[in-house]
Amino acid sequence: MYEVAGTGGAILSAKMIEVFGNNFSFLITPPLFLFAGLTWMFIDTLGHSEEQQRGQQTPEGVVGRSFWTSIRSIDYLESVLKGAKAFARSTYKGAIICFSHRRFIWLLPGYSFALYGHRYLEGTLAPAIAKRIILDSSYSQIMVSGSNLGELVGAFFVLVSSTAIETPFPFLRFDALALLIVWALPVYSHSIQPHKRVYAWRIAAMFIPISMGWAAGDVSLSAFIQSSLAQIHDDDSHVSPLGSVMSFLYSSYIIVYAVLGTVLGTYIDNIFIKDGNIYRALVNVGGVHFTVLCVIIIAATLTPLGARHLNPKMAKVNAEAGEAAGIGVQEDKSEEEVPNRSYLNHPIHQY
Repeated sequence: MYEVAGTGGAILSAKMIEVFGNNFSFLITPPLFLFAGLTWMFIDTLGHSEEQQRGQQTPEGVVGRSFWTSIRSIDYLESVLKGAKAFARSTYKGAIICFSHRRFIWLLPGYSFALYGHRYLEGTLAPAIAKRIILDSSYSQIMVSGSNLGELVGAFFVLVSSTAIETPFPFLRFDALALLIVWALPVYSHSIQPHKRVYAWRIAAMFIPISMGWAAGDVSLSAFIQSSLAQIHDDDSHVSPLGSVMSFLYSSYIIVYAVLGTVLGTYIDNIFIKDGNIYRALVNVGGVHFTVLCVIIIAATLTPLGARHLNPKMAKVNAEAGEAAGIGVQEDKSEEEVPNRSYLNHPIHQY
């Protein structure tokens, strides 16, 4: 449903921008939020409210006080600081886990860099082509709709092939190779005529296999991370290994996108000022840039032990990783200690 909504929403937004303009096209947002709110009212709570009423007790001093009085009594600054400390603790712990295991160290380029490439394709390349070449910024949403459709196809492919392909490595390698399709953009962009919708649809078709590979890799990789981290035993009650690793990986993606997105965006603008077009920029930020990502992601998939096969099996990967770490893998009941647990005594973790 998420991908269907993404595809349909992108197409609808392109039409809304065309009809109402960039500013008034947001008029559709409040009715849709209202519709979503009404829909949530009819969703079954599955008995959670009753369980909360039976299991929770009213705090002393709260009875008889108004809602706004209770809100004002909360120390928001303290809550924010505690949340920041918990986030820093989780991210730091995730970095320790990733960089202490050969089994997990490849997740940084395999997850964060792959996600960065996907977001850069949708968030920078598509708008740049729509604005600077087609000369209609609303057409970027048509390109994004093709990307979202590719995500839907990729997620469905993982669903139907889960028994035949047990690990995310084949999907990630397909994702890396599909990034090379971006080389077609610098060549094809020379034939684009301004204000012609058909060119946006053709570029959207190019984005389908690229995003299909990313979505397939993302879905299978998320399942792989969950199953792998389930074998790690950790007594920390504040943050889990899974939450820590995902926090670190997503934070890494945000940092990479913020830095490289700004640098490459400035480069595109400078080329446009000098040349009056972005054809030369597309060669570097499109072809060369995504080729580097392709090499990094493929190299990452070859890092774990037992993964250097066309379609490695999960049992083989787990067995070889366990042997290298001195861990006995016993029918998914083994537990792996988090190495270098001295990081838990770091001052950043002490409230």
